[in-house]
Amino acid sequence: MSRRLSVGWATSSSLAADRATFRGLETSVAMRIANVGRWLNRNLPIRSEMYRPERRYDVVVFVKAMDDRARRERDRVQAAGAKAVFDANVNYYEIWGDYELPNTQPTEEQRAAAVEMTERADAVVADSTYILDVVKTLNDRATWIPDNVDLRLFRRPRRHRPGTPVRLVWSGRSTKAQPLTLLPQLGEALRGFELVVVSDREPPELDELRAALPTSFERFDLRRYARTLRTSDVIISPKRLVNGYELGHTEWKITLGMAAGLPALASPQRSYVEALDGGGGIVADSREEWERALEALRDAERRADLGSRARATVQERYSTPAVARRYGEFLLSL
Repeated sequence: MSRRLSVGWATSSSLAADRATFRGLETSVAMRIANVGRWLNRNLPIRSEMYRPERRYDVVVFVKAMDDRARRERDRVQAAGAKAVFDANVNYYEIWGDYELPNTQPTEEQRAAAVEMTERADAVVADSTYILDVVKTLNDRATWIPDNVDLRLFRRPRRHRPGTPVRLVWSGRSTKAQPLTLLPQLGEALRGFELVVVSDREPPELDELRAALPTSFERFDLRRYARTLRTSDVIISPKRLVNGYELGHTEWKITLGMAAGLPALASPQRSYVEALDGGGGIVADSREEWERALEALRDAERRADLGSRARATVQERYSTPAVARRYGEFLLSL
């Protein structure tokens, strides 16, 4: 029997910790790798764990880790004969456009670190096809692997019924809620809708939103959010696509709702367009397109049809087993 491939996962915070586990990862990193790592252990000839410097590995995956310490560790594991993979899940490579949201514009130091990490890695995993196109100019051993959705949180999809209000739901960091101010511009088109904002804290835009339509706030917790999605009607994600940071995002903001059987209403960010090519929602850009989309989504039968397509898309392309298998097969190919 051949031995299992040994894989260690490293993040900036885990490299600084005495010991790291999948359970201890913070949400934005855990959603990327924790369920993937566990699935690999159960289903492929891979032994996967959070990286420990004292152990030897066949492959070490550096997840958004590109600071001085990460680069020194990369050199060390490569010198010991292991492959170093860079999981590039933020577009630090490009600095252009209008950065309206705080702390989203990469610094020159971050850009240089991302480029160096990408060029020196044995392989690169990009979490969006937009970033993949950028990465391939720096390292031709690269692939796209999307974020995964744990369907165990969504065993019972939403049953859409006629009636009002129609519940819109949005989730994201409070510092990134500014694009929601598109909604108050829609005026009468919002009649019969309500909004749930799920975030780390109340964003300053809440008062403006509450003046336009009934709006409630919930603090983010993944399991609680899953319950909220099961009682909502439409997952929304308006965006201002005015810089490389926004264009490089993944589809995860809408695929969680899609997994719950919700149709998505989203701006034409590339990853959203790709996720909705199976008919699981509506892509809208202009104010008029958003108004028409909201009018269409008043119809419960339309929401049910789109929501069914949305869930099928997640099951096929974005569920943990589908994504983890792709990740594992790529690591085995190294």
